Amino acid sequence: MNPEPETVELPRDLVERLERLDRSVSMLTPAVDRQVREAAAVHFAERPDSARPASRRWAVLGTLAASLVAGAFLVRMQTGMEATLLANDIDGSGVVDILDAFALARMDGAPGSQAEIDALIGDIVALDGTLP
Repeated sequence: MNPEPETVELPRDLVERLERLDRSVSMLTPAVDRQVREAAAVHFAERPDSARPASRRWAVLGTLAASLVAGAFLVRMQTGMEATLLANDIDGSGVVDILDAFALARMDGAPGSQAEIDALIGDIVALDGTLP
């Protein structure tokens, strides 16, 4: 039960004007294309040959060098921290957590005293985020 679409009858003069507007769509002809290309060539001919002045190139190189130095410094710091952390990583998980303290406490002939185990647990659960 599809209802039939409703048709609308428009006045003939309106239909003729709409048809005229539809035919008057401008087309890009080869002549228009050539004019646009010539105008673009004139516009871009006024631009300098180099988009970046030499002083800006040195600034970019200096920024790159500073970034590399900062990156090397951060990697070196991270490596030092990992060496410190790995000393307390008993289970070898790469993270010092409460499981390392449990593993240290359960080891036969544990190398650490109860005070060292308590200190490790205190560091692990410290609220300031510092690790041993």
